[in-house]
Amino acid sequence: MSIDELAKLIKDPPIEYRPEVRWWLAEGLHTDQTLRHEIDAAHRLGFGGMEFLAMDEGDVDHERYGWGAEEWVHDSQIVVEETTRRGMAVSFTSGTNWSNANLPTIDPEHPAAAQELDVVAEDLPAGGSRTGALPRVDLQAPVEQSVIPGHRATVTGQSLVAVVAIRIVDQPARGAVLDAESAMVLTGQVRDETLDWTAPTGGGRWRLFSYWMHGTGQTASPSASVNYTVNYLDPDGAEAVIDYWQTQVLTPQLREQIDRNPRTQMYMDSLELFTYGAGGLFWGRTVAEEFRNRRGYDIARWLPFLTRDVDLMAPATQYHHEPLDDQRRDVQKVRYDYVRTLTDLYIENMLRPFAAFLHSVGMGLRSEISYGLPFELTRPGPEVDGIETESLEFAAQIDAYRLLAGPAHLFGKQYSSETGATTRNHMLDHRFYDQIIATQLAAGITKTVLHGWASTAGADGVTEWPGHEGMLPLFSERFDTRQPAAEFYPLWTAALGRQQCLLRQGKPRIDVGILRTDHFTDNMSGLVFFDADGNRIPDEDAYGRWWMRDRQNHWWSDLGMQDAGWSYEFFDGSLLLRDDVRFADGVVQPDGPGYQALIIFQSQLDADVAARLLQWARQGCRILVVHGAAELKLLMSAEYTAHPRAATGTPGLDGRDGELAEAMAALLAQPTVAEAADPSETLAALRGLGVTGRAEFAADNRNVLTHLRQDGDLLQLYAYHFLYETGAPTTVEITLAGRGTAYRIDPWTGAVRHHRGVRFDGGRTVLTVELAPGETALFTVDCSATARSSTPASRQPVVELADWTVAVESWDAGEPELITEDRGLGYQSREVRPRTAVTRIDAPTPGLLAWKDMPGIGPDVSGVGEYRTSVALDRLPEPGERYLLDLGSTAGGLGSVRINGGDPVGFDTSRPVVDVTDRLRLGINSIMVRTASSLNNRLLARGYYDSIPDVAAQLGGRSPRMQHTVPQPHGLLGPVRLVCES
Repeated sequence: MSIDELAKLIKDPPIEYRPEVRWWLAEGLHTDQTLRHEIDAAHRLGFGGMEFLAMDEGDVDHERYGWGAEEWVHDSQIVVEETTRRGMAVSFTSGTNWSNANLPTIDPEHPAAAQELDVVAEDLPAGGSRTGALPRVDLQAPVEQSVIPGHRATVTGQSLVAVVAIRIVDQPARGAVLDAESAMVLTGQVRDETLDWTAPTGGGRWRLFSYWMHGTGQTASPSASVNYTVNYLDPDGAEAVIDYWQTQVLTPQLREQIDRNPRTQMYMDSLELFTYGAGGLFWGRTVAEEFRNRRGYDIARWLPFLTRDVDLMAPATQYHHEPLDDQRRDVQKVRYDYVRTLTDLYIENMLRPFAAFLHSVGMGLRSEISYGLPFELTRPGPEVDGIETESLEFAAQIDAYRLLAGPAHLFGKQYSSETGATTRNHMLDHRFYDQIIATQLAAGITKTVLHGWASTAGADGVTEWPGHEGMLPLFSERFDTRQPAAEFYPLWTAALGRQQCLLRQGKPRIDVGILRTDHFTDNMSGLVFFDADGNRIPDEDAYGRWWMRDRQNHWWSDLGMQDAGWSYEFFDGSLLLRDDVRFADGVVQPDGPGYQALIIFQSQLDADVAARLLQWARQGCRILVVHGAAELKLLMSAEYTAHPRAATGTPGLDGRDGELAEAMAALLAQPTVAEAADPSETLAALRGLGVTGRAEFAADNRNVLTHLRQDGDLLQLYAYHFLYETGAPTTVEITLAGRGTAYRIDPWTGAVRHHRGVRFDGGRTVLTVELAPGETALFTVDCSATARSSTPASRQPVVELADWTVAVESWDAGEPELITEDRGLGYQSREVRPRTAVTRIDAPTPGLLAWKDMPGIGPDVSGVGEYRTSVALDRLPEPGERYLLDLGSTAGGLGSVRINGGDPVGFDTSRPVVDVTDRLRLGINSIMVRTASSLNNRLLARGYYDSIPDVAAQLGGRSPRMQHTVPQPHGLLGPVRLVCES
């Protein structure tokens, strides 16, 4: 692509580059009028697609409106038709808390239903005997319910899997210490679920474990009938899902619409699968046999060391029993083998056949792979069409987004994110969400799915202003028409579309790949925030001031590479064994991320991976072995995993530790391989191997992240000042390989201009970039053009604009609208659409103050502010000069600027500066600035938050409490200056 072609593309990027929204429908209750209204509104506001799902709408008739009912099928048809007609993407949603991942055609005893391995234990003294029936699981006992939606229905059937006896060595307050060598599998002695057995004499007490498989009974609402969660491990689960979609969901009419829309997808949401029994193990009819076939030994004797408790998600796993110290290494290997097998089965029995089915009907599969469950995080990446992460669970932390960037870039998958879910509904300014997106772009995420969208219309009798909630008022923000900022969404979605468009061109250029295996990824690092005294930390403080904003990364803690401008990301080393991954031209995956070096840091390394690394090292691959690293295990309990020495053993019980040691010794003897005694030596060691960052800083910078892509002769560079609450303006010199002409792209207008501040250092182009905290910048360097240097631009104030007239359009509840629909089915559907009453308040005195402090406005007002002034100019910018309107601060609010009645122009909420050069004229120029607030102040005044539980307190096990907020500063705060850049 030439620079001229790129400029044309960026000016008006196609709809597929626009952000999309997750749409929470009120089951199938919405009328056709409402469905069409919402899709039209989303399209008008600039969103490129809608991902839809059914949410529980209180007291409505679920048999009539729930997932699977005729109304839901009808509504799905309307959604697909209307999005397709507008060229928008459309995604069905699958996940264990959304009913269409569950089936009405099964019950917990069906092999297609999710299964768990439960346990009952009995203790015997040395020499003690037991006879008769083995104790069964009490399936009627009450189970602890999670705060996450979903529950366990009635389960009746159970089947015996194994009986194991093992000697108890010690019994501390929690669990027990067991002698692994004493384990005896007694399953073969069981007859008709009875066992006569005498414990060995001597050596203390014995514990007899009876393991039973039964359905989890997990189900979710709303649905027209009881829908049970499917089995993700045995083939039966995917087969049942596919059969149901083929025969019940994909009607001929729906298939016809899907055929017309090349961007139809199934979105597989986070895997919120649960077990409820004492065993805590995911299981299936094939698991034991598959384990034996894949790992080479029987899992039964090790089961006492696998049973566990799990609080919410897999990273909180706590095993019931531990072995003697000298047996600990083997037990850890077995635990690895178990979760490795689960990952294999998840890939082979769910993702692979489900994706093949979807492809056969013209749909893609986008998925939040693995995390939350004991599955390896990155290995499923090649099996899906799009890899998705989310801001809710990872709190906009760059290191968390790097976790899935590796498989996305290695295999050319679209990397996307569910963005905007927080526990602070309607409270946060728009800048907060812009900063999440900015962090994600820096990690290589190039598709934003806003979390989310809801129709303001909802069920009659339960829907109040500002509208139907959809995703509860607990986990989400709403980027729909209820927001005062919606007026400016077309400008914002266009700007984000331009950023995403630029960052999808060509291929990513990532400097370093870090080999990392993780079956228990902490996907709760973004959910709950408490200080040492148990006080709730608001999301905006945690996101803006903690962790990466306090220069602390979780999974690769050393910041040397980051401060040097180098990029890196993670992936499981076994992905290097695939036929579609190669080392060539001195890099790993040259048509993908093109890693210049690989890092080994974990204590365990697969022997086959070590052999592949040795093969590549002999061909010139640069590899660094780093000792002494530590990585996050579970943030809520401040647990970290230490790796004193890298690659000291294989992760599984495969007997190949010696083989690994030989491979590592041979690897370290290669001239392209180095060791570092500590992570702080990483950067120097890599430089010693000859690695240079592709977007390396001329001097270390502690404020800036970059992401680089290469499209032929064009280098596309994204830069971001990530210390948006704690940093100061910074200037960084970014050096790029090759000499060329540099351009800066304005995402708000699409303008492509020569960048001021370019020099050359040998064969590299050096860009001088000034960034304010939170600011982002886009650049293109055209290496096919004649190299062109320039000095950095200087800025001089022309005039400060202090005389403003101010009016605020105050939003509050208006009269609701009743919407009815009779489709001739013998009943009438009723919706209420709360409407917004807008009252214009003229501020009695001019000036720039927060609305809450402004006489005549006050702390109860939310809405849109309008600011007017004028400026007289006796000269216009000369060639080489530009006039910029610097708004100072809009309190994080989204907004627009109009000069002399022209078209509105949007601005960066962290650095609201608008180029007005071509909009000015000699003499008097009128200026109008409009900026929006959140609904926080109005909702606070109305008592909205008095009944909104703080879900973070529930998740964190704290005492129940309501959400807390205070009046926020809104409005244009300034100072506003007209600045000349030359």
